[in-house]
Amino acid sequence: FTALLSATAVNYLLSLVAIVLFYVYYTHPEGCSENKTFISVNMLLCIGASVMSILPKIQESQPRSGLLQSSVITIYTMYLTWSAMTNEPDRRCNPSLLSIIGYNSTTIPTQGQVVQWWDAQGIVGLVLFLLCVLYSSIRTSNNSQVNKLMLTSDESTLIEDGMPRSDGSLDDGDDVHRAIDNERDGVTYSYSFFHFMLFLASLYIMMTLTNWYSPDSSYETMTSKWPSVWVKISSSWIGIVLYVWTLVAPLVLTNRDFD
Repeated sequence: FTALLSATAVNYLLSLVAIVLFYVYYTHPEGCSENKTFISVNMLLCIGASVMSILPKIQESQPRSGLLQSSVITIYTMYLTWSAMTNEPDRRCNPSLLSIIGYNSTTIPTQGQVVQWWDAQGIVGLVLFLLCVLYSSIRTSNNSQVNKLMLTSDESTLIEDGMPRSDGSLDDGDDVHRAIDNERDGVTYSYSFFHFMLFLASLYIMMTLTNWYSPDSSYETMTSKWPSVWVKISSSWIGIVLYVWTLVAPLVLTNRDFD
Protein backbone atom coordinates (compact mmCIF):
# COMPACT_ATOMS: atom_id res chain seq x y z
CA PHE A 1 0.00 0.00 0.00
CA THR A 2 2.88 2.37 0.76
CA ALA A 3 4.43 1.80 -2.67
CA LEU A 4 1.06 2.36 -4.33
CA LEU A 5 0.49 5.60 -2.45
CA SER A 6 4.04 6.79 -3.10
CA ALA A 7 3.85 6.13 -6.84
CA THR A 8 0.53 7.95 -7.08
CA ALA A 9 1.83 10.94 -5.13
CA VAL A 10 5.02 11.15 -7.20
CA ASN A 11 3.08 11.07 -10.48
CA TYR A 12 0.71 13.81 -9.41
CA LEU A 13 3.55 15.88 -7.96
CA LEU A 14 5.52 15.66 -11.20
CA SER A 15 2.40 16.58 -13.16
CA LEU A 16 1.83 19.62 -10.94
CA VAL A 17 5.44 20.72 -11.35
CA ALA A 18 5.11 20.27 -15.12
CA ILE A 19 2.00 22.45 -15.24
CA VAL A 20 3.75 25.22 -13.30
CA LEU A 21 6.80 25.06 -15.57
CA PHE A 22 4.57 25.12 -18.64
CA TYR A 23 2.90 28.33 -17.49
CA VAL A 24 6.26 29.89 -16.61
CA TYR A 25 8.27 29.06 -19.74
CA TYR A 26 5.73 28.37 -22.49
CA THR A 27 3.30 31.24 -21.94
CA HIS A 28 3.52 35.03 -21.84
CA PRO A 29 1.01 37.57 -20.51
CA GLU A 30 0.59 39.17 -23.93
CA GLY A 31 0.56 36.07 -26.11
CA CYS A 32 0.83 32.30 -26.41
CA SER A 33 -2.94 31.91 -26.09
CA GLU A 34 -2.80 28.47 -27.69
CA ASN A 35 -0.40 27.20 -25.05
CA LYS A 36 -2.54 28.62 -22.27
CA THR A 37 -5.54 26.83 -23.73
CA PHE A 38 -3.70 23.53 -24.12
CA ILE A 39 -2.36 23.57 -20.57
CA SER A 40 -5.64 24.64 -18.96
CA VAL A 41 -7.84 22.23 -20.91
CA ASN A 42 -5.60 19.23 -20.30
CA MET A 43 -5.26 20.11 -16.63
CA LEU A 44 -9.05 20.23 -16.23
CA LEU A 45 -9.50 17.00 -18.18
CA CYS A 46 -6.97 15.20 -15.99
CA ILE A 47 -8.65 16.48 -12.84
CA GLY A 48 -12.02 15.31 -14.13
CA ALA A 49 -10.69 11.87 -15.06
CA SER A 50 -9.03 11.50 -11.64
CA VAL A 51 -12.23 12.42 -9.80
CA MET A 52 -14.26 10.10 -12.00
CA SER A 53 -11.94 7.15 -11.27
CA ILE A 54 -12.79 7.21 -7.55
CA LEU A 55 -16.56 7.68 -7.82
CA PRO A 56 -18.51 4.94 -6.01
CA LYS A 57 -20.36 3.83 -9.15
CA ILE A 58 -17.11 3.56 -11.10
CA GLN A 59 -15.41 1.69 -8.26
CA GLU A 60 -18.31 -0.74 -8.06
CA SER A 61 -18.27 -1.57 -11.77
CA GLN A 62 -14.50 -1.24 -12.21
CA PRO A 63 -12.79 -2.29 -8.95
CA ARG A 64 -9.30 -2.00 -10.44
CA SER A 65 -9.71 1.69 -11.26
CA GLY A 66 -8.18 4.27 -8.97
CA LEU A 67 -5.88 7.21 -8.59
CA LEU A 68 -2.75 5.29 -9.58
CA GLN A 69 -4.03 4.68 -13.10
CA SER A 70 -5.29 8.26 -13.29
CA SER A 71 -1.92 9.59 -12.17
CA VAL A 72 -0.17 7.67 -14.94
CA ILE A 73 -2.63 9.06 -17.49
CA THR A 74 -2.13 12.54 -16.05
CA ILE A 75 1.65 12.55 -16.29
CA TYR A 76 1.51 11.06 -19.79
CA THR A 77 -0.95 13.76 -20.82
CA MET A 78 1.46 16.38 -19.49
CA TYR A 79 4.20 14.84 -21.61
CA LEU A 80 2.01 15.00 -24.72
CA THR A 81 1.12 18.61 -23.91
CA TRP A 82 4.80 19.51 -23.66
CA SER A 83 5.51 17.58 -26.84
CA ALA A 84 2.85 19.57 -28.68
CA MET A 85 4.11 22.92 -27.42
CA THR A 86 7.68 22.14 -28.47
CA ASN A 87 6.46 22.06 -32.08
CA GLU A 88 4.96 25.54 -32.10
CA PRO A 89 6.33 27.69 -34.94
CA ASP A 90 6.43 30.80 -32.74
CA ARG A 91 9.78 30.55 -30.95
CA ARG A 92 8.66 33.04 -28.29
CA CYS A 93 6.21 30.42 -27.04
CA ASN A 94 8.55 27.51 -27.69
CA PRO A 95 11.91 28.10 -25.96
CA SER A 96 14.63 25.51 -26.35
CA LEU A 97 15.69 23.44 -23.38
CA LEU A 98 19.14 25.06 -23.39
CA SER A 99 17.62 28.51 -23.08
CA ILE A 100 15.38 27.34 -20.24
CA ILE A 101 18.21 25.91 -18.16
CA GLY A 102 20.38 28.95 -18.88
CA TYR A 103 23.04 27.55 -21.21
CA ASN A 104 21.87 29.61 -24.15
CA SER A 105 21.63 33.31 -24.79
CA THR A 106 18.55 35.10 -23.59
CA THR A 107 17.76 36.51 -27.01
CA ILE A 108 14.54 35.26 -28.51
CA PRO A 109 15.15 33.47 -31.81
CA THR A 110 13.22 34.46 -34.86
CA GLN A 111 10.47 32.27 -36.19
CA GLY A 112 12.53 31.01 -39.12
CA GLN A 113 15.77 30.47 -37.25
CA VAL A 114 17.41 27.09 -37.65
CA VAL A 115 16.62 24.67 -34.88
CA GLN A 116 19.28 22.91 -32.86
CA TRP A 117 20.56 19.57 -34.08
CA TRP A 118 19.02 17.79 -31.12
CA ASP A 119 15.91 18.42 -29.08
CA ALA A 120 14.82 17.14 -25.69
CA GLN A 121 11.37 16.13 -26.91
CA GLY A 122 12.80 13.78 -29.53
CA ILE A 123 15.16 12.15 -27.04
CA VAL A 124 12.43 11.70 -24.41
CA GLY A 125 10.03 10.32 -27.02
CA LEU A 126 12.59 7.80 -28.23
CA VAL A 127 13.36 6.67 -24.67
CA LEU A 128 9.64 6.22 -23.93
CA PHE A 129 9.24 4.23 -27.14
CA LEU A 130 12.08 1.89 -26.18
CA LEU A 131 10.64 1.43 -22.69
CA CYS A 132 7.21 0.60 -24.13
CA VAL A 133 8.73 -1.94 -26.51
CA LEU A 134 10.67 -3.51 -23.64
CA TYR A 135 7.55 -3.69 -21.47
CA SER A 136 5.49 -5.21 -24.28
CA SER A 137 8.18 -7.80 -24.99
CA ILE A 138 8.37 -8.85 -21.34
CA ARG A 139 4.60 -8.82 -20.87
CA THR A 140 3.83 -10.94 -23.93
CA SER A 141 6.51 -13.49 -23.05
CA ASN A 142 4.81 -14.80 -19.91
CA ASN A 143 2.94 -18.08 -19.95
CA SER A 144 -0.57 -16.64 -19.89
CA GLN A 145 0.04 -14.40 -22.89
CA VAL A 146 1.74 -17.20 -24.81
CA ASN A 147 -1.23 -19.46 -24.11
CA LYS A 148 -3.57 -16.80 -25.46
CA LEU A 149 -1.50 -16.51 -28.62
CA MET A 150 -1.34 -20.27 -29.08
CA LEU A 151 -4.98 -20.75 -28.00
CA THR A 152 -4.00 -23.40 -25.46
CA SER A 153 -6.30 -22.25 -22.68
CA ASP A 154 -9.56 -23.76 -23.95
CA GLU A 155 -9.38 -24.01 -27.72
CA SER A 156 -6.38 -26.25 -28.35
CA THR A 157 -6.09 -29.91 -27.64
CA LEU A 158 -3.85 -30.83 -24.74
CA ILE A 159 -2.18 -34.21 -24.68
CA GLU A 160 -0.18 -35.93 -22.03
CA ASP A 161 3.57 -35.64 -22.32
CA GLY A 162 3.97 -39.32 -21.48
CA MET A 163 3.59 -41.93 -24.24
CA PRO A 164 0.99 -44.71 -23.88
CA ARG A 165 2.28 -48.12 -22.84
CA SER A 166 1.32 -51.45 -24.30
CA ASP A 167 -1.11 -52.09 -21.45
CA GLY A 168 -3.01 -48.91 -22.23
CA SER A 169 -1.64 -46.85 -19.34
CA LEU A 170 0.38 -43.67 -19.65
CA ASP A 171 3.90 -42.97 -18.53
CA ASP A 172 4.29 -40.68 -15.57
CA GLY A 173 4.76 -37.28 -17.15
CA ASP A 174 4.49 -35.34 -13.88
CA ASP A 175 1.19 -33.85 -15.14
CA VAL A 176 3.06 -31.86 -17.80
CA HIS A 177 1.02 -30.92 -20.86
CA ARG A 178 2.03 -29.63 -24.22
CA ALA A 179 -0.15 -28.00 -26.84
CA ILE A 180 -0.74 -29.04 -30.42
CA ASP A 181 -0.69 -25.92 -32.57
CA ASN A 182 -2.27 -26.94 -35.85
CA GLU A 183 -1.97 -24.05 -38.34
CA ARG A 184 -2.59 -26.05 -41.50
CA ASP A 185 -5.86 -24.28 -42.28
CA GLY A 186 -5.10 -20.93 -40.65
CA VAL A 187 -2.83 -19.17 -38.20
CA THR A 188 -3.85 -18.06 -34.72
CA TYR A 189 -3.09 -14.40 -35.48
CA SER A 190 -3.68 -11.93 -38.29
CA TYR A 191 -0.87 -11.29 -40.74
CA SER A 192 -2.42 -8.04 -41.94
CA PHE A 193 -2.95 -6.68 -38.42
CA PHE A 194 0.60 -7.64 -37.43
CA HIS A 195 2.18 -5.83 -40.38
CA PHE A 196 -0.15 -2.86 -39.97
CA MET A 197 1.08 -2.44 -36.41
CA LEU A 198 4.68 -2.63 -37.63
CA PHE A 199 3.82 0.03 -40.19
CA LEU A 200 2.43 2.31 -37.49
CA ALA A 201 5.48 1.69 -35.29
CA SER A 202 7.77 2.65 -38.17
CA LEU A 203 5.84 5.87 -38.71
CA TYR A 204 6.06 6.65 -35.01
CA ILE A 205 9.84 6.16 -34.98
CA MET A 206 10.17 8.38 -38.04
CA MET A 207 8.02 11.05 -36.41
CA THR A 208 9.99 10.83 -33.16
CA LEU A 209 13.39 11.12 -34.81
CA THR A 210 12.43 14.02 -37.09
CA ASN A 211 10.07 15.68 -34.57
CA TRP A 212 7.85 16.76 -37.49
CA TYR A 213 10.44 19.29 -38.66
CA SER A 214 10.23 20.37 -42.29
CA PRO A 215 12.59 22.49 -44.41
CA ASP A 216 11.66 25.94 -45.58
CA SER A 217 11.45 27.01 -49.21
CA SER A 218 15.22 27.52 -49.44
CA TYR A 219 16.00 24.16 -47.78
CA GLU A 220 18.40 25.93 -45.44
CA THR A 221 16.52 25.84 -42.15
CA MET A 222 14.23 23.38 -40.36
CA THR A 223 11.01 24.69 -38.87
CA SER A 224 7.94 23.37 -37.10
CA LYS A 225 4.39 23.61 -38.39
CA TRP A 226 1.01 23.91 -36.72
CA PRO A 227 -0.39 20.58 -38.01
CA SER A 228 2.12 18.68 -35.86
CA VAL A 229 0.99 20.65 -32.82
CA TRP A 230 -2.65 19.74 -33.37
CA VAL A 231 -1.84 16.09 -34.04
CA LYS A 232 0.03 15.80 -30.75
CA ILE A 233 -2.46 17.71 -28.65
CA SER A 234 -5.31 15.72 -30.21
CA SER A 235 -3.53 12.50 -29.22
CA SER A 236 -3.57 13.68 -25.60
CA TRP A 237 -7.31 14.31 -25.78
CA ILE A 238 -7.92 10.94 -27.41
CA GLY A 239 -5.92 9.23 -24.67
CA ILE A 240 -8.02 10.84 -21.94
CA VAL A 241 -11.25 9.98 -23.77
CA LEU A 242 -10.19 6.34 -24.10
CA TYR A 243 -9.31 6.17 -20.41
CA VAL A 244 -12.65 7.69 -19.41
CA TRP A 245 -14.39 5.21 -21.69
CA THR A 246 -12.71 2.30 -19.90
CA LEU A 247 -14.19 3.68 -16.68
CA VAL A 248 -17.76 4.17 -17.88
CA ALA A 249 -17.97 1.28 -20.36
CA PRO A 250 -19.05 -1.31 -17.73
CA LEU A 251 -21.89 1.03 -16.73
CA VAL A 252 -23.02 1.62 -20.31
CA LEU A 253 -22.56 -1.88 -21.73
CA THR A 254 -23.94 -3.93 -18.87
CA ASN A 255 -24.34 -7.09 -20.97
CA ARG A 256 -20.61 -7.39 -21.68
CA ASP A 257 -17.88 -8.91 -19.55
CA PHE A 258 -14.89 -6.56 -19.13
CA ASP A 259 -12.79 -8.84 -16.90
